[in-house]
Amino acid sequence: MRMELLFHTLNRFLGTDTRYLMRGSFWLTIGSMSGMLIGLLLSIAYAHYLPKETYGSYRYVLSFVSIVGIFSLPGFGTAITRSSARGFDGTFRRLSRIMFFSSFGISIVCVSVAAFFFFHDQKELTLALVIAGLLMPFVEGMGSWKGYLDGKKQFRNKTVYNITTQIIYGILMAAAVIGSYALGFGLTLTLALLAGTYMFTHALPNLYFYTRTLHSIPREAPEEPGSVRYGLHLSASSVPATFATYLDGVLLYHLLGPSALAVYSFAILLPEQIKALLATYINVSLPKLAANTADTKAQLIAKKTLPRKIFRASLLSIIIVGGYISVAPFAYHILFPAYVESVPYSQIFALSLILFPFSVFGPSIQMEGSIRKIYLESIAGPLFQILLLIILLPPFGIWGAVWGRVIGRTVNFILEFIIFMK
Repeated sequence: MRMELLFHTLNRFLGTDTRYLMRGSFWLTIGSMSGMLIGLLLSIAYAHYLPKETYGSYRYVLSFVSIVGIFSLPGFGTAITRSSARGFDGTFRRLSRIMFFSSFGISIVCVSVAAFFFFHDQKELTLALVIAGLLMPFVEGMGSWKGYLDGKKQFRNKTVYNITTQIIYGILMAAAVIGSYALGFGLTLTLALLAGTYMFTHALPNLYFYTRTLHSIPREAPEEPGSVRYGLHLSASSVPATFATYLDGVLLYHLLGPSALAVYSFAILLPEQIKALLATYINVSLPKLAANTADTKAQLIAKKTLPRKIFRASLLSIIIVGGYISVAPFAYHILFPAYVESVPYSQIFALSLILFPFSVFGPSIQMEGSIRKIYLESIAGPLFQILLLIILLPPFGIWGAVWGRVIGRTVNFILEFIIFMK
């Protein structure tokens, strides 16, 4: 009876079917929480066993590889979700194949940049970039199975697969960190070991789960017309957002060095994990959004009701952010004593989560399928954030990166809302 009253109260306050969100997000929440726990334990290991220079260099490798990850055509994952939610399961077969072969562009860029570093006396990054580049097609190019499972609302299967991957990753990465510390590996060998372990522990499970998903789809399953073109547009429009997300790490490394990047990385660590947990509710809503956007009447209803729901959800996010700001100093002293200096940066960065419920408008625009709106939403906000980082980071350092991300995200959320309502 009490649970019924609770659901009724939440339904009226948020104006949505909280039972669907709770039921659909249950497995995704379990997956996110397990990922957060493993990530937290690994972060404790990084803080205790890796020098700041080593950890900062490792974060640089991941940031750079993530930027060139645009060659994997990440928009195809959203296109697969949209198509599979509409019953066009055969889309997965074609789009995932294109993603895989396109991902070898990442390998070419990484090997080329590694050669540049080698001949310019930055050999410590060379081996790590080569290893990461060669394995990335199996990490990004074969990660399309997640989009398919989202579209089919198979959240339980996706969670089981993700938890399996996270457990393998956590055990082997912890062994790599502690092993490099115990054996006294230098910077070059440690970076190569960390990058190789990260990529391998994501590539191998991806290969298995991709094959398993592919075999579950009948060969005669229909393919949605225009899905390739739609995926290409989504991928092209995602380029600014990718740069905006990872540019701060690259700039901090080159302007202030790896130690500053390590401090910044720990500053955004916990807020980003909270963001990942909240994002599970966005993922649960995607199949419904994809189905509704096929109906013009449903689109009009969504534009009338969705903003009110999101404004109310933002009140809850304010409480979450306030709670985090209060406990952050204690959390860092206990978990990451070597990075206590990251606390004030982390508290301010957490402000970027206040309007996070507005991020649902981005996927809503993508599910609607208007190419003009997709480009406007995907380019305007990220370009503004990139501009802020370029302007603020050189004179203000870490504070410039933090405020650039906070202001950039806030403006982007507001822009997505405006574009959605047009």
